[in-house]
Amino acid sequence: MNLKHLPGLVALMLLLSAAAVPVYGQKCIPVNLNKDKLAFKGGEKLVFTIHYKWGIVNADVAQAIIKLDSTRLNGKKVYHGSLSGNTQKIYEQVFKVREHMDSWFTCDGFDPVKFTRDAREGNYWCTNLYTYSGSQINATINNSRKGEFNVTLPKDNCTFDLPLMYYVMRNMDVSKLKVGGRYPMTFACDSHVRTLSFVYLGKENRKVRGMGTVRCLKFGFDVVKGEVFSGDSKLYAWFTDDANKIPVYFVAPLKLGEVRGRLYSSSGVRHPFTSIESD
Repeated sequence: MNLKHLPGLVALMLLLSAAAVPVYGQKCIPVNLNKDKLAFKGGEKLVFTIHYKWGIVNADVAQAIIKLDSTRLNGKKVYHGSLSGNTQKIYEQVFKVREHMDSWFTCDGFDPVKFTRDAREGNYWCTNLYTYSGSQINATINNSRKGEFNVTLPKDNCTFDLPLMYYVMRNMDVSKLKVGGRYPMTFACDSHVRTLSFVYLGKENRKVRGMGTVRCLKFGFDVVKGEVFSGDSKLYAWFTDDANKIPVYFVAPLKLGEVRGRLYSSSGVRHPFTSIESD
């Protein structure tokens, strides 16, 4: 495992969460996007710490920040969600990484409007610009390997960019999920549309440093065998079992070592953290 994979792991963990409203078809997961019952509001900011353990390395090595604001774009009232991840300064001497994604989507209905990505990993860089038109995504990709090119990606009502996918999942209707049930989710990033699945594993208490014991909803995400994952295990995530449904912890066994993430700080959340137990 190289430090250059950490932003991908951050994005995978914090954003692998898709749903749709209403239930448009078999690919969609039931959620409730009633604006009076949303799990978040503009002004929310969440900071996550990423910990890596392998051999002599056993340390917090990266940080990820997810923020949401209310704004206007092209005359529409929209949410602006952003994800940024970077290695800590001490590890930049080994491999410097910067990852930033922005998503603009309508406040009414969560329709995607625009998506951008700016990734810097050592000598490699890549940018994305998505605009949405009906059943397609018009994407402009530019990277250090291929230069700039345009591609049209397929889109349906259950296909999101990564930040939007995260915010939609926060509003999933847990009462309609079955323990042990498998649920697919579809997202676009770079020049690809990918579909992954998660399994709902029910409710479980989880101790989180700085928070104590938290009542959680537990999920297991399928991972693809490759350079980072062995394919023999799942990536597990715990979301608060309250009106916020915020991811507070994750763990992922890798080919080399293990990566864990935890919620470090939060501000501007819409609802009280009623899932925190007294220790």
